[in-house]
Amino acid sequence: MGVSATGQGMHMSAVRNGVAIATVILALFFYLYGPPLTDKMRAAANARCNELTGSTFRSYRLVWETTTFSGVDVPHWQCYPVGKPVSESVDLGWWVDF
Repeated sequence: MGVSATGQGMHMSAVRNGVAIATVILALFFYLYGPPLTDKMRAAANARCNELTGSTFRSYRLVWETTTFSGVDVPHWQCYPVGKPVSESVDLGWWVDF
């Protein structure tokens, strides 16, 4: 049996597997962190939270909550009215219409 110094080359199945893995990783990253990084989605969440808290642009705090090392949580926007208890916060979900 001969030994090749350059290897066996790239197989098409290795390329397909690499592309599939990269696609899954990118999709997972966008699901967990995409909305706050996307200008239109962040602006839509800000507009919706502002609308829910009286349209003053000063009476809310908008937070993107996602899975961390300390806990598992479904990614979503959370709107906290300033000056009110945390129990009155509004879950806007992952997708806010824009």
